[in-house]
Amino acid sequence: MPLVLRHMKGLNGLVPGSVQAIPNSRGPFTIAQICGGAIILGSENNLAQQHVLRGHDDAITAFAMSNGGALMATGQRGERSDVVIWDLATLAPKSRFPEHDVEVASLAFSLDDRLLMSASCNKDAKLVVLDTATGKIVSRHPLEIGKRVTAAAWAPSPPGGRTYSFATAAGEDITLWSMDPYSGQLSGQKVTLGSVRREYTCLLFSADGAWLYCGTTSSDVVTVNVQRRAVQMAHPVCSGGVAALLLSPDGSGATVAAGRDGSLSSFNVAAGAWRELRPFASVPGAAISSLGLTADRAAFLIGSEQSAVYRLDRSSLQLHTLSQAQGGCLTGLSFAPGQSEAVAAASNDGSVAVWNTQDYTLQCRAQEPAQARGALCCVLTRDTILSGWGDGHIRCHARAGGGSPCAPLWIIPGAHSLSHSVGVTAMKMSYGGSFLVTGGVGGEMRCWDLRSREMAAHMKLHGQKLVDVGVMADDKHVVAASEDRSWSLWEVGGEKARVTWRSPSMLRGLAVSPDKVSVVTITLDRKVMMWDVRGPEARWTKVEAHGVEGSCVASDNRGVVFATGGADSAVKVFDWRSGNEVAAGSAHSAPVIKLAFSPDDRGIVSVAADGTLAFWQLA
Repeated sequence: MPLVLRHMKGLNGLVPGSVQAIPNSRGPFTIAQICGGAIILGSENNLAQQHVLRGHDDAITAFAMSNGGALMATGQRGERSDVVIWDLATLAPKSRFPEHDVEVASLAFSLDDRLLMSASCNKDAKLVVLDTATGKIVSRHPLEIGKRVTAAAWAPSPPGGRTYSFATAAGEDITLWSMDPYSGQLSGQKVTLGSVRREYTCLLFSADGAWLYCGTTSSDVVTVNVQRRAVQMAHPVCSGGVAALLLSPDGSGATVAAGRDGSLSSFNVAAGAWRELRPFASVPGAAISSLGLTADRAAFLIGSEQSAVYRLDRSSLQLHTLSQAQGGCLTGLSFAPGQSEAVAAASNDGSVAVWNTQDYTLQCRAQEPAQARGALCCVLTRDTILSGWGDGHIRCHARAGGGSPCAPLWIIPGAHSLSHSVGVTAMKMSYGGSFLVTGGVGGEMRCWDLRSREMAAHMKLHGQKLVDVGVMADDKHVVAASEDRSWSLWEVGGEKARVTWRSPSMLRGLAVSPDKVSVVTITLDRKVMMWDVRGPEARWTKVEAHGVEGSCVASDNRGVVFATGGADSAVKVFDWRSGNEVAAGSAHSAPVIKLAFSPDDRGIVSVAADGTLAFWQLA
């Protein structure tokens, strides 16, 4: 039984330059964006069709596109902080550089694409220049430990010259580097900053290389005279910090600055156009993190920290949303009964979004402020979205269409707010839709009458957080799994557990079969156990279902198979009766947090801690 990845959704929006157009693209793909530990290639005209490149086992922290569009470079964090150079003609890795530790902080191609600068900043703090043709080291230089390289840019090389120049920013320092690629000699000199003290976010050389523009977290652009290696001036351009700088494509010598307030402004140092600087365009509600030109150079390509991608037409300044995603760790999933065409996903960024499973567009989105402390779980119905939050409230929003915001309908304040614990960690709707079962951080389970929104039962047995709750198909019994290594069976409306089972390790998830008696659990020690509620012991145990800790489990709607997710980022499908593995797939680069089968059992959706949402087809 194959498990085929149909689509991935997500964007590392906090990484600068996480969305890039592919210059001079000759294939079907014109956009590349990083999604967890993968690179997604797509087209501006149809982002539903995509190609996913995987070469990392942790989140990508640095991304660069070559100026000619033939190569890409990505670097990751984690134990294997490798740099991978990708060949876009073959859609495969061209070379891999494995000598960084902890995290790759910055990547940048030289303007002729012959060289790639890579920097790391922790215990192995060093700057390395690679030959893009061979992937071998041309030069290296130690860096100051603890100062993270936040930006880098290459200067235009003089005609016929054999010396390359580039700049890096780390902390409050700006360094101008000079390198001979033939001898490998590399030297750097710090810029004289004078009284200017800033933290830098992005760097850009002017077209003639005479000026270096430096965006800062304090929302101004510092201009450096390259020949003198000294700060010339500083001027505010936005609010919230400068996110990116881009040379204007009209040949005027102007520079476009993108702010985290969503603004785009233009200035021209040579023409003295600093006075009365005002934005010429803005992206409402977006904190910009990426700015570039589309493949046809007719529009600006913009990425936001909220994981959205936009196209801003240069002539008309019309803004188009190309794609959207949720930021942060995704925490919950739910399909509405009988509706396989939409799925709801909860995130700790304070959103619950409903996604179309056919074209993968956003149907509607509920957004709550930071005080809500993130959505931890959700339940989708035909007309509403129910969600549990870190502040202990249960919220209900109306479903909408066309990507519209969801209107709040009602709230149950303090649904799981105890003196020592606050938060709604799990929820399930009864099959008849008359009541809702929720679990809390303190180990309590509660039933809610959805007509009156009153608590119908309070069930307290477990001493630690409930990781999952379930409703049996008869709507008369509910189950709960806890981090205290036990799970329990209750009668609906009763406040005393009928049976309790102990597990050898901490439980991470629980799912019930439609047969009304079977329950499957997954534990931290990689065991999957199938239980019959009529017996005291597990019917069968599968040892080491995942290579590392298990994290979640979900059942199909027929009682034929169930799926599990683990910290190994894998999704696996097992037979209910035998426990045999029948399918497996891997798309995420972080632990899988939740799984859900579509009502027609033809698809599975998984979400992970890296903010990625994966749509799988199950034959």
